[in-house]
Amino acid sequence: MWKTVFCFRNPLYSGMKIAAALLVYFCCVTLPARAQSDSVACSAIIMRDARTALSGALYVLSAPARWDGKDWGWAGVTVGATGGAALLDHDLRSMMQRNVSASADHWADATVVYGDGFFAVGLSVGLYGTGLLIHDPWLRETAVLAGTAIIVSTVVTRVVKPIVGRARPYVNAGNGAFRMFSLDDAYNSFPSGHTVAAFSLSSVLAARINHPLATIGLYSLATLTALSRLYTDEHWFSDVVFGGIFAASVGRSLVLWREADDREVHSLHIVPSPNRIVLVYNL
Repeated sequence: MWKTVFCFRNPLYSGMKIAAALLVYFCCVTLPARAQSDSVACSAIIMRDARTALSGALYVLSAPARWDGKDWGWAGVTVGATGGAALLDHDLRSMMQRNVSASADHWADATVVYGDGFFAVGLSVGLYGTGLLIHDPWLRETAVLAGTAIIVSTVVTRVVKPIVGRARPYVNAGNGAFRMFSLDDAYNSFPSGHTVAAFSLSSVLAARINHPLATIGLYSLATLTALSRLYTDEHWFSDVVFGGIFAASVGRSLVLWREADDREVHSLHIVPSPNRIVLVYNL
């Protein structure tokens, strides 16, 4: 069956996995050794960032309890977009299968790396270690938000997949075949985990960098990752549409939450009094 072509034993994929592992090693082993002279301050920073990650995760997970009418409206749009995408599932699958080629195989293997959970988390850890080493709070915070978005969205995805139990395209049971509460990977199609990881990472980086070219590039990379999942017959179009919208929402929500928190904590207030005006800066 043509699907067996897409095993992940190519040199590029292996190299990217090794690179991610080295980033983790850099942060967890090399960095502490270099930071021994400032271990107390370093530990305090790491603990503060860990609390930020935990607070952010709890904020996102509890978000539905705070939704207003607008938020529920966007949830409805997401459901509608997923349903609309489902109407194109079979057509897009047929189109992808008609365009299978050796060069396209290499493209799929290369782009799917960006959505690999190990690589995405490894990249976040590496960025965090770099920010810690060069004393760059912006880079550290960006890495914390990216890692939190990836972990939260991936955990939710891992819970949803077996509950929904949707058959993957290669099962050839159709896009309406479900086996709920199944641990069989062949019935864990919805949503796409690689798409979720890719859009979680891209949404945070794009929001933090806040430059049109970076936004276009990062979301294009995430989109290519999603398309590679269609090409390899692992997911339906509606799987990646929902995964992309969900993950981007998580990532952007975390960034907005953090920026709002910063504005609240680090803010300048003008306080008038009967005979003077006082400027108060909250640290």
